[in-house]
Amino acid sequence: MIRIALPAAALAVGLAASAPAAAQAEIRIAQSIGLSGGIAEHGNAVQLGIRAAIERANAEGGIRGRRIVLKTLDDAGSGQKAAENARALLQDPAVLALFGGIEGGPCVAQMGVAVAAKAPLVGCMGGSPELRDPPNPWVFPVRAGHYEEFARLIEQALTYGMGRMAFVHADSDTGRRHLANVRKLLAARGKDLALAIPLGGGKPDAKAIARSLAENRIEAVFNHGAYSTYAEILKEARALGATTQFMAVNSGAQQMVRLLGNDARGLIFTQVVPYPWGARHAIAREHQEALKRIDPAAQPSFSSLEGYISARVLVEGLRRAKSFTREGLVQALESAGPLDIGGFVVTYGPGVRQGATFVDTVVATSKGGFRS
Repeated sequence: MIRIALPAAALAVGLAASAPAAAQAEIRIAQSIGLSGGIAEHGNAVQLGIRAAIERANAEGGIRGRRIVLKTLDDAGSGQKAAENARALLQDPAVLALFGGIEGGPCVAQMGVAVAAKAPLVGCMGGSPELRDPPNPWVFPVRAGHYEEFARLIEQALTYGMGRMAFVHADSDTGRRHLANVRKLLAARGKDLALAIPLGGGKPDAKAIARSLAENRIEAVFNHGAYSTYAEILKEARALGATTQFMAVNSGAQQMVRLLGNDARGLIFTQVVPYPWGARHAIAREHQEALKRIDPAAQPSFSSLEGYISARVLVEGLRRAKSFTREGLVQALESAGPLDIGGFVVTYGPGVRQGATFVDTVVATSKGGFRS
């Protein structure tokens, strides 16, 4: 049974407990995720994949006869709200873990709460370095970090002879860490960053940024930050006739392409999950089948596949747990070594919180789709 709730309420996957006997039949997982506001489309697509994975596990008998119950609060992409939600959710001592948030700011905010409460944070879908460096014993990222995405985009640009690069980033501690990593990656290849573009508070002047790209003869630009702002910069650059190659990290790829329309053509994205519409990867095929079981009209997406894979890692950790406790889940994931989830490999161990290293690139087409 699925109960979907909006910002002030909660969403549950499975049966709600109303008595001690029911509680014994549950494994409680908590989640703060953006289901409204600017990231609503991405968040709801992620949630579709999560739902498909959890319903699949419950249909197969749950975890040693216990159903997985997911209680969700909406944070609308706000780090402050994500932290508040996490604190409220972890007041229930039966909650084993926080799971499956999206975007760096909310994930980092939840991490602080989870670590303080000694609760595992599993599969929070952000690329922020704080989630990985240094490794935290309570934190288990699944997707590859932005560091690996930046490395792939830099390699792609250099392969095509584009040496003058710019980086658009949030003017925050996390954004500055990303900037330092970009400079490090370029230096290892004997290159310098031609232009750093910090995005502070308030509405950025997209037209001025586009002019700066043209004036500095930028050949390739990539980003960290809100895809809607980056889309505005791209539109202004197209209007100016700039020839700069725009590249982007995975977050909100399909939503950004839809927002840009024809201007999206040729935009290069990294993706941290396999191509969701293809048949080459076992996990993609499994995801397609799981979606059909819960909704024959549901369409695969990069977002839904990322949610599905993250939930599959959580389920595998629960299956391996010797006890349904927070410490038991940590021990199960940490001792699992490389986890092969339908050909998608995630690595954990003592002092190792790598998660996956999978990064691919796709190109936006004129019809609003992607080619790999």
